[in-house]
Formats: sequence, C-alpha cells, structure tokens
Amino acid sequence: MGFFDLFKKKKEEEWFEIYSPLNGKVIDLSEVPDPAFAQKMVGDGCAIDPAEGAVYAPVAGEITIFETNHATSFETPNGLEMIVHFGIDTVSLKGEGFNRVAEDGSNVNVGDKLVEYDLELIKSKAPSVKTPVIINNMDAVEEIDVVAKGKDVKVGDLIMRVKLKK
Repeated sequence: MGFFDLFKKKKEEEWFEIYSPLNGKVIDLSEVPDPAFAQKMVGDGCAIDPAEGAVYAPVAGEITIFETNHATSFETPNGLEMIVHFGIDTVSLKGEGFNRVAEDGSNVNVGDKLVEYDLELIKSKAPSVKTPVIINNMDAVEEIDVVAKGKDVKVGDLIMRVKLKK
C-alpha cells in the first residue's frame, strides 16, 4: 500500500465529531420516556440526563431556537441536521424555566452557550428532563458511534462520532 492509498483510506474513514451540549450522564435513547425519541422515529443519537446549567452548541453551524426555548436545531456546513430537545413535553411549559442566550438563526461554534435552564423548576413541571441529542437526517449518515454512553460528561466532551455517506 503506497502513500496515496493510505491517504485515500484515511479520507474514507473520516468521522464528524459531536460534543456534549450539557453537563450530565449520557444514556441510550431507549431510556427516554417518549416513544418518538426512544424508538428513533425522530432520528438517532443519544440522550443526556442533565445536571444544572445551560445548553451549549454540540457542533458548529446555523441554529434555530424553538419559540419556547426548549429545543434547538442545528445545520452543519457538511449538511448534518441535529436537534437538542431538552426534556419531554417541555414545550408545554411555554418557555418557563428557559432563558435564551443566543440569537435564533445565528451561526455558532462548539461550546457557545445557547439556552440557560432552571433544572429544578423543569423537573417539577415536566414528565422528564432526559434530553435527546438527535441526528434528524439519518439518510445522510452511514454510521453513528456513541463514544460516551454511560459516562458523566461536561459541556464540550466528545459524545458521538458520525460517518457521513459519500
């Protein structure tokens, strides 16, 4: 195998990295008490059982923050579409317990703070605070590797790697 073969092999094995959007424990999507997420109808990925804090950008790209601040979607320059959905049925809180920090429609970098949340308030009013971190356009994905499953993570820790289809 020559140099160019090695280079080509390296290119084919490139993975896109996704970082933790919040502090907490990485869990399997099946542990989220909502069938749309648990059965991967919305997309694939993982979830985080959060600690107090805020939601940060897990990838660089353009963001859309939902009107009620409970979820943020991301579109990366390589075409990956993601969503971080804080808790279950949190849309019914109509923004209570959430404070938007970033501007909707802006371009962000990994680790930029987007939305602050009051964990205890949301825990008292929502069925769950388990937070899915989902890739929506799975048709563009060849493989997902959740590298932090079962681990406690901090914002900015690597949680998933994704190999996109060529």
